[in-house]
Amino acid sequence: MFERWQAEEDDLRFWILLDLGQLEHYPLATHSWFFGVRVPMAEKTDDGLPSELEERRLNAVENRIREKARERDGLYVGRRTGGSNRDLLFYFEVKPRGLDERIRASIGMEILFISRADPDWQGFEALLPTPRQYRQIEDWKTVDALLNAGAHPNATHQIEHRVLTSSPKGAEALAKLMGKLELDNVEVTGAKPALSVTGLQLAALVDIEPINRVSYILETKSPKARGEYEGWTASPEFEETADLDFDDDDATDIDSLIKAMAAQAGN
Repeated sequence: MFERWQAEEDDLRFWILLDLGQLEHYPLATHSWFFGVRVPMAEKTDDGLPSELEERRLNAVENRIREKARERDGLYVGRRTGGSNRDLLFYFEVKPRGLDERIRASIGMEILFISRADPDWQGFEALLPTPRQYRQIEDWKTVDALLNAGAHPNATHQIEHRVLTSSPKGAEALAKLMGKLELDNVEVTGAKPALSVTGLQLAALVDIEPINRVSYILETKSPKARGEYEGWTASPEFEETADLDFDDDDATDIDSLIKAMAAQAGN
């Protein structure tokens, strides 16, 4: 169950791809040896991520490395791409002696390796997503569906966020929260116990951060107003538009607003 998301570390951006299906039973006692492979990029963008051409090259190199690892019954659990490198993560039953030399001979380029006992799977655990990144995973799935439908990544989309609540006062508080998040056309529809609070955000798909900021705040704060965030939807837009000027600061005074939400919902 491989999922992907973005992370930041020391002002560098990374793409993480990790098999979250391993969460059900990690660490595997049968695979206690960690084997990491670092592939340097030949071509990168200013933020240390691969160009489109370099992404294809990295994928080809990764496929060759994974093939060699499978010959030793290696378990591939994910990768991290960024900072001018792609790091691949494997686990083996025992130390894969000589595998590094076989990979170097097969790839024909300088590659770095980390090989150590890791019975607790600390290498895997270090890349697990944060709560906000779990929300980002869902946001990327929606973005990917829109892109697969032909949406232009730079087009301005009307992102409709939706929260359900059983509390009329909770709905009122959620509407105020959406206003604080600068959503447009905020409205409450339906009747108790199925009230729907919606708001529109103008955003481009090329940069998920503004969307994720709103979705994460709504997801984490809605329960205080007896609400449940249902996610967001948008219709595909196909024409590129001018860059949008996003304010990436978190909503000011958000904590005081949330306290008011909780008080209203409790009445």
